[in-house]
Amino acid sequence: MKTSTAVLHLKSKHPQKVYNLAGKVNSNMVANSQIFTSPDPTMEDFGAEVTKLDTALKEKDGSKVKNQAIIDQVEVVYAMLKLLLIYVNKVANGDVSVILFSGFDCNSEPVTHDIPGKAVIKRIEDGSVVCSAKIFMDAMADADRYKVETTFTPEIADSWKTVIDFGGVRRLELRDLAAGQKIYIRVSGGSTFGWGTPSEPVAFIPR
Repeated sequence: MKTSTAVLHLKSKHPQKVYNLAGKVNSNMVANSQIFTSPDPTMEDFGAEVTKLDTALKEKDGSKVKNQAIIDQVEVVYAMLKLLLIYVNKVANGDVSVILFSGFDCNSEPVTHDIPGKAVIKRIEDGSVVCSAKIFMDAMADADRYKVETTFTPEIADSWKTVIDFGGVRRLELRDLAAGQKIYIRVSGGSTFGWGTPSEPVAFIPR
């Protein structure tokens, strides 16, 4: 699947260049808040740090203290830009127009990204508390998140309900299950480019 990706396009942490990009991203994402509804970090927090960098740049007088203050604030803003870049790519899902609405640049050529393949559950055991289930599986290539779905009627496609979304491969544990009632569990691996094929359903009876 060919998609576009938001990029920083900053070869170095030059204070003025970081500030220019941060100001552009801040303005664009605030103006397009209907698209970017829940950025992490929030635009309030990001805008406050961009303002601090602006102040530090304006107060620059060549002294070591002021220069160090700029360097420190650039690190803060740059780190937040990287987090927002991840968020924008999740929201855009490869859509170049959404990326450009964010204020970030877009890679010049769409690139091919692989979504994860079919998941495989190795086994399911009793979890850490009563009426819970611990799912064991190997980490999947190209997957950075895992989705767990359950049902009582696996033959009905619309009956599957997501109970864990964006889970880690080591933290796939279901709780508050009904004792003695058989459920069916399946797992899918995913990335910012989509979800892979779900595993075969595995039956489990909580105790």
